[in-house]
Amino acid sequence: MAPVANSATDSKQLYLRLLRYLYPYWRILAIAMLGMTVIAATEPVLPAIMKYLLDNGLRASDPRLVWAIPIGIVLLFAVRGAVSFCTSYLMSWLSAQIITDIQRILFSKMLLLPLQVFHELSAGKLISRIVSDPGNLAASITTVLVSAVRETLTAIALFGYLIYLDWRLTLLASLVGPLVALIVRGFGRRMRSASRVSVEAGRHLFHCIEESANGIKVVKIYGAQQHQIARFFRDTERFRRAQMREAVPASAITPFTHLAASLAVAIIVFLPLNQAAQGDGVSAGEFISFITALLMLISPIKQLTTISSTLQRGLVACEKVFEFMDLAEEPDEGRSAVAHTKGEIEFREVTFGYPGAQRNALDKLSFLVQPGQTVALVGPSGSGKSTVVSLLARFFQPSSGTISIDGVDIKEITLESLRSHIGLVSQDIVLFNDTVAANIAFGAEQNYSRISIIAAAKAANAWEFVQQLPNGLDTVIGEDGATLSGGQRQRLSIARALLKNPPILVLDEATSALDAESERMVQAALPTLMQGRTTLVIAHRLSTIESADRIIVLQDGAMAESGSHQVLLSQKGVYAHLYSLLR
Repeated sequence: MAPVANSATDSKQLYLRLLRYLYPYWRILAIAMLGMTVIAATEPVLPAIMKYLLDNGLRASDPRLVWAIPIGIVLLFAVRGAVSFCTSYLMSWLSAQIITDIQRILFSKMLLLPLQVFHELSAGKLISRIVSDPGNLAASITTVLVSAVRETLTAIALFGYLIYLDWRLTLLASLVGPLVALIVRGFGRRMRSASRVSVEAGRHLFHCIEESANGIKVVKIYGAQQHQIARFFRDTERFRRAQMREAVPASAITPFTHLAASLAVAIIVFLPLNQAAQGDGVSAGEFISFITALLMLISPIKQLTTISSTLQRGLVACEKVFEFMDLAEEPDEGRSAVAHTKGEIEFREVTFGYPGAQRNALDKLSFLVQPGQTVALVGPSGSGKSTVVSLLARFFQPSSGTISIDGVDIKEITLESLRSHIGLVSQDIVLFNDTVAANIAFGAEQNYSRISIIAAAKAANAWEFVQQLPNGLDTVIGEDGATLSGGQRQRLSIARALLKNPPILVLDEATSALDAESERMVQAALPTLMQGRTTLVIAHRLSTIESADRIIVLQDGAMAESGSHQVLLSQKGVYAHLYSLLR
């Protein structure tokens, strides 16, 4: 995982980067800001009315004011309510839109990342990054921004009114401001640290649930329910403790702020009372109006202090989101696009090792596959068979050596062009929660006619069962094709490869996980799929590759033997030994 960018360590720079996502919607934000300004500007009206009524002994100088003042108060709050509703709706719309935008960016980024990242990050962490973190991030944009702007404007309006009433008392009360700022700053640092721990603990919790749900069959068959429950209990306890660590500074900041504010109120109350005792006090209306406005000022100050916890949690989410956004994408240095490929494949002195592995997965491997040949890769687990396929598709880059197709180094070919010439049928069948037609034409449904999709299904021996589905090709097959059998799912995978019509085909244990009847149906479809293509077959059941043009035996990442089935048997070497064990 790449380190967080330097700017992400600076809260100011982090927030400025975050605000860029607001720019496309600045008009919506401006309207919302205008609404907040209207609400803030009307805050001093109520204490002003109180001053007027008290200074006039609760008598109106004009009889019409008897009705005008109460009606005005109702209208005032009606207008404030309407403006508040519009402002809240606009900010909620803005928050939802920003979450959507960032989730789309993150998902698009995920699909461009190298395969190694998916080995380092679990599916649960990826889901958390794309689904959960943008919500917390948007909260730091919208919730914090709304509170900061609205409460700041309200505080400014009330502060201006206080200066209008008595600037000396107001300046005296404002001396508490630096104290409040120090309190907020001190607790903010603690909350930022606690929020990081809480967010990470939440991810562990999410990951535990995901693993248990995905592996429920294994959990049940091995009676590991209590083990998983105990693990979940530990993770929830860790999450609870993290939340409590976060709650301490978040809960303490408000009473400390109130205590500081109470000092200002106490001073303001003492001075007029002392002046009144000496016969030189302010009017009752002015005093009550001042105290009312001052007490009203405490509320926005309180809100400004409590947004710190939301801000810190949001900034932690920002760090994670921007860290993900800043990950290096899958390298694509290729500059040429290949329109047609014969299918000649050559590995020349290819060496490759996985990060952290004690030995290389491939060690100076060399072989040549002629166009249209079927070449099988066999060998014990860990011998490098799947690595060959991964390097051919440039999921990884070799440490040394070259891989070429039709004499062209695959590094010179763009990833899109290279992979468009390769088809894959694997034992790990991947289907999507979509229609049968969409799965067969996956990735380019708009490029294929209904007729061609049906032809591919027929060639893969899948059309018979597809016709029996409730809606035929338009039947939604559920998550990972859950409504289909293993053989049916594999035949759809073969139909997908047939429709793509690639010159190079990779069969990675295509029938190893099937029952006898399903395997028979799939095996019957494979010759049609392999016809006229260069085919690499990875197999453990050696009886399935006896007819291959050539068999390459891998051992410890290097070629141990090479030849036809009969030749290798006659040599009585590694292949003959494997054949006697695995046929």
